[in-house]
Formats: sequence, C-alpha cells, structure tokens
Amino acid sequence: MKNFSIQLITLLLLTTSGKAVAQDKKIEDLNFLYVDEKYDKLVDRSIKLMDDATYRKHPMPYLYAAMGLYEISKLPEKYSVGERDSDYPKPLKDAEKYIYKYVKAEAKAQKYFDDYEPTMEDYKEFFINIADTANKLGQHLFLVDKPRKAALEYKYAFKAIPNDPVLQLWQGISEIKSMNAVEGEKNAREAMALIDEKFEPSTATAGVISSGMLILEEYFTQAGDMEMAAKAKKMVEVFKKYDPEVLDKKKQEEKKQKAKEKDVVMKKFYSDEDDEDNQDLKKGKVIIDQDVKNADKKLDEIEDDFDN
Repeated sequence: MKNFSIQLITLLLLTTSGKAVAQDKKIEDLNFLYVDEKYDKLVDRSIKLMDDATYRKHPMPYLYAAMGLYEISKLPEKYSVGERDSDYPKPLKDAEKYIYKYVKAEAKAQKYFDDYEPTMEDYKEFFINIADTANKLGQHLFLVDKPRKAALEYKYAFKAIPNDPVLQLWQGISEIKSMNAVEGEKNAREAMALIDEKFEPSTATAGVISSGMLILEEYFTQAGDMEMAAKAKKMVEVFKKYDPEVLDKKKQEEKKQKAKEKDVVMKKFYSDEDDEDNQDLKKGKVIIDQDVKNADKKLDEIEDDFDN
C-alpha cells in the first residue's frame, strides 16, 4: 500500500497547475488521509467534496471514497460494517458504486477541468484488487448456496469494472442458479462472446473461468444448445491451467465444504439482513430481487446525473 500511496502523491504533484492549485490542494488532502490510513475521515471528506459545486464533476473524490470504503471493508474488526445499523453496512458494494461514478466522471473530466490528466491507468492495481475481493466474495456466496447474493455481488463488480467479462460470466451463472434464467443466460452469452482462446484474463478472475465454463457446458447441454455447450467445453480446456483441479470432483466438493466452514467469518463481509436466500423460490419461478431493482435504479440515477 505504501508504494501505491507514494505513486498517488507523485501523480498529484505532477498534475498540479496554476489554474487548479486550490483543487489539487483539496485532492492532496484526501491522499494524505489515505496514506495515514484514516479511512473513515477519507470517506467523509470525499463525500463532502462531492456536494461542493466545484468538485461535483471531479473524478477524484469518487475514487478516494471508493478506496477508503474498500479498505474499511477489509477491517471489520476496526470499523462498524456488515449490518443494517452499521456505520458502513455494505462498504464493498458502496466502493463499487463510487468506482462506477468515478469512471463516468473521468470520461468527462477534461470537459470541466482544462488541466485534468486521465488517471485510470494509474489505478489499475486498485481496480484489480476490487475485482479480486468481489470475486472471492461472490465465489464464497455461490458455494454456500446464496446465488442471489452472489449475482448481486458480481453485478455491482461488473458495473464498476466493465472490462472484465469474467465478472459478468459469473453474474450470469449465479442468476441462472437463482432461477433468473432469462437474465442469467443473457449475461452468460454476452460474457462468452468476449472470452475465447486469445482472451487474456485478469489475475483477479483467471482462476474461476474454467469452473464457470464447466457449469455452463452442463447448462447449455441440458438446454439443447450444443454450440454453446461445445464452446464452454473448449474454454474449460483453454483456461484450466489457472485452476488445475477444476475437473477433480473430490477437490471441488472439499472447496465447497471449506466455504461453508468459513461462512461464520465471511458473514462479516456481507449483509445478513436477507439471509433466507431461497425462501421465496418455487419451481419454475423467475426471481426479480427487490435489492436488484433498487441497485439498478440507483446506478441508473448515477448515470443520468453525469449524462445531464
């Protein structure tokens, strides 16, 4: 983290100009809070800047809010997280929301700030870390039979990091398992269209491509779509080098059992408020989760905010 923080300070110093000194000073203050590991103050200060007319369209407050919330999500022993009445009920999900908003602001920043230099490439490591954490949590939720929670986790992650189709792949798989087959198959097909022999996976999600394709091979075979089943089977072979045990049923069952044993610890990282994950499922019923509706509405509002 220290090397990453030093890079941030250097970047800010290099991009400071006479016209934007006041702005950069406030952004630098956010960086120093990050370096000092005062993540709660960092989030508060970043959100306050978002309410400032001068900074409302500046990308960096959204990015720093995301960075602070991500660190908070990893420290449940230090911060109040994970419950409805916590200070930070869903810090990882909120971090992903602010990354999404950062990406929208970054695309238009030079329109509002003449001297703004694009920064997305400078934070690739952070985006990989977010994808890695979201993927691990999504995999855990999937393995402990909470597919709707897994689908929502992958949905938020893919919204934040749309250049990783593996996140969308697992969103689709999780939706299919939660009996939202229409939306799930749509997402799975879109992701599979982007994943072929030449696809270079992120280090965050490379290890779950073959297991996902194995599930989809069976799904499309049962659905009678032999072309998609054949492609999924081929991708298992292409990407199993990242997960050599993917075809070992005993190892996969052990992985699932370990996930169940770890669930007591992992519950610190996801909300427990709707723990009856499959309580409303009925055979043949497509679930449209209220949380998913609310999430889509919130993200649409964010997008509209920056398009206007």
